[in-house]
Amino acid sequence: MHDLRHAIRFLWMHKSFTAAGVLTLAIGLGANTALYGLLNAALRPLPVPHPEQLVSIAAETKEDNTGGFQYSFSIEAMKDLQQRAEPFSTVFGQMLRVGGLSDGGRASQFWFAAVSDNYFTGLGVTAAHGTLFTTPSGSPVHVVLGHTFWMKTFGGDPGVIGKAIRVDGSPAVITGVVTKSFRGTLMGVELDGYVTLDDYGVLVPDVQRWLYHNRKARPVQLFGRLKPDSTLSEAQAAMDVLMAALAAEHPETDQGVGARVTPEPLARPMPMRAVTAAIPFVRFLGLTIAGLVLLLACTNVANLLLVRATAREREMAVRAALGASRGKLVRLMVIEGLLLSSIGGFLGYVVGQWVTLAYVSRLDVGADLPLRFDATFDMKVFFFSLAAAMCTGVAVGIWPAWRASRADARAALHDGGKGQSDGSNRQRVRRVLVVAQISGALALLVVAGLFVRTLRSAEGMDLRFDAKHLITVRLDPKQIGYDEDRANEFYKELQRRVGTWPDVASVAVAFTTPMSYLIAGGPIYVEGQPVSASAQPPASFMNHVGHNYFDVMGIPIVRGRAFVEDDEREHSLTRKVAIINESMAARYWPGQDPIGRRFRAFNPTDPLLEIVGVARDSKYVLVFEAPRPYIYLPLVRDLSLRTLHVRAIGDPAALAPRLEREIKDLAPDLPIADLRTMDQSLAGILGYLIFRVGALQATGMGVLGLTLALVGVYGVVSFGASLRTREIGIRVALGAQPRDVLRLILGQGLQLVMIGLAVGLAASVAMGRVLARFLPLVDASDWITFGTVSVQLAALSLAACYLPARRATRVPVMTALRHE
Repeated sequence: MHDLRHAIRFLWMHKSFTAAGVLTLAIGLGANTALYGLLNAALRPLPVPHPEQLVSIAAETKEDNTGGFQYSFSIEAMKDLQQRAEPFSTVFGQMLRVGGLSDGGRASQFWFAAVSDNYFTGLGVTAAHGTLFTTPSGSPVHVVLGHTFWMKTFGGDPGVIGKAIRVDGSPAVITGVVTKSFRGTLMGVELDGYVTLDDYGVLVPDVQRWLYHNRKARPVQLFGRLKPDSTLSEAQAAMDVLMAALAAEHPETDQGVGARVTPEPLARPMPMRAVTAAIPFVRFLGLTIAGLVLLLACTNVANLLLVRATAREREMAVRAALGASRGKLVRLMVIEGLLLSSIGGFLGYVVGQWVTLAYVSRLDVGADLPLRFDATFDMKVFFFSLAAAMCTGVAVGIWPAWRASRADARAALHDGGKGQSDGSNRQRVRRVLVVAQISGALALLVVAGLFVRTLRSAEGMDLRFDAKHLITVRLDPKQIGYDEDRANEFYKELQRRVGTWPDVASVAVAFTTPMSYLIAGGPIYVEGQPVSASAQPPASFMNHVGHNYFDVMGIPIVRGRAFVEDDEREHSLTRKVAIINESMAARYWPGQDPIGRRFRAFNPTDPLLEIVGVARDSKYVLVFEAPRPYIYLPLVRDLSLRTLHVRAIGDPAALAPRLEREIKDLAPDLPIADLRTMDQSLAGILGYLIFRVGALQATGMGVLGLTLALVGVYGVVSFGASLRTREIGIRVALGAQPRDVLRLILGQGLQLVMIGLAVGLAASVAMGRVLARFLPLVDASDWITFGTVSVQLAALSLAACYLPARRATRVPVMTALRHE
């Protein structure tokens, strides 16, 4: 207790030293842990038994123009894998859907998954209330609710088990609620509920004609659980053999389809090869940046303690001369270091919690998805960082105490304490630490600058359509039981009403919008270009659009014509037409006129589609995507889920309240989703969000590094100047001017800053080249960013050096000469 009281008294008396140390630890540990923890949260194992056994099974085809979005399987292929995939104890699948859940006339948007019967048993998920299905139910359909949806919609009432509801107008009954920890198998999205794949055909009878017993329909994402004695390589080898066997058994549908087995965390949010390859790099980059921030924090603590130890050499020597044992001196220093770390760790926890909440609150995905980010403060990362900082403090504190216990007290006391003079070895160590701080901070700031410039480049990119003055809203009258005729009358009347508004230029309806999470596509069969017997047909993204869609979106038709109203009526009856983009024309009819050419979509037996127009290339799925083939089809009557596009004459956001009132006037119970301007949508999950998150994350880390470096530079220069107070007094007494003292203190600090900038610039160039290999729009030789960041860091470091140097010039001569 005596040593603890002494440590408290020491830290209280030396407030500037304590403040610098606590600030360093609070920022370095708390904020750094929060930012890295949020990145790491995306890769945490699912909260199920033995998550390390879970893998993703992704389909792969060679001629996939969608960039890997065709990763799903047919229901028939899933059944084959369930029966014949030997390395797996079970194989299960899911198909994500959006509908409407009605309870007593009150309708809610309902994001659900149609899953295989063994989905919950394969994952090892149990029910919080009721039971989880293991077989299809027929009618009424059995529905399992997600925990959050149950709490939000039914107030967490356990009595809802057995309650009759309607899903998309079809009768259903609630049979269970999943546990709070389970949110589904789609990263960041907590599903509202689950039904079986067979029961989905009861909810939506139309899918029975294309989904079941059709190996060409591949909407099911597959997962598997490895047997305890199976490895990933064994599973991949077995899948290669099995897919070859299925191709031989079903050559007309399964030729050219492979399967890739990856650990489940590497398949988030979708098992595309590019995503799987990028996740380890993103994790490594985050770990590297977080480690660099932690290193800066530990370096700061070490530097401060080294400077403080130099000032206390005489004190330690006196204590040793008065009989203090070596163990007592070491214990005293250790307790002081542990106390400082504890205070910094407590404040770091508070800072970390605040940063976590502030970070998550700034994320807007630009869509009405049931998103739920894991914002839990990662205590494992925090305690590791705290342990690293405490070990640094203890290690640095033990050494001077051990050295002082062996020192000659007479030498320490001679001439007023020459022991305060700073040894060259320790000066060298501290200089190296300051250089490391500056170079590390520069590297972090350059990475942040590259991410910010990438975000600016993305936001300034030409999307090849006019996103300004555009507002959209997604609707589906089927969610409240409308039949086909009633749904079409609803859309016709809504377009008529909105089109008469004086501040509306034009209105159109389409299935989806650019950069939306609603993505449609499928295989195509070009007339006169037969598909090889050993390959799958090429695939392309598609969109069903209204006749004036291209005018509303500002996408010009460069050849042929746009759709007319008759195309929508005739598309389901006689003549089938389509509009393609420039990339598709160049891919399949190079150097030819594509107008009048024909192809089939989805199935080789479907009617031929005649090309009547070519639209200019634009962005469809991702803002940084390369030009890709794309197909526009006329709206069909049975497509009830549609997105209304409204081009405003003025501010599109001003139309939102009126749009909502108009929809409610036509269909009071209809759920309204994604009512937002196109600019707001583009800021979302498939637009600029990935760049914004990267910029926010990197900027946060960069600011942390900058703060730690400036605190370190200021602390070292300040404490170094205080150690030389007596020397400064002698120099002034001998005629030195304040500017000479300022030059002396400032020059030493700036020398270290310049060396740190040179080292950091070299490291930044290397990091920029690594980033350019994995991230789009990153320029590895962005010397504007390098130069701007270097100048700003140099200016701030100059200020950090100037303040203590200027203070040293104002110490009275007599006070300096009496300083001990």
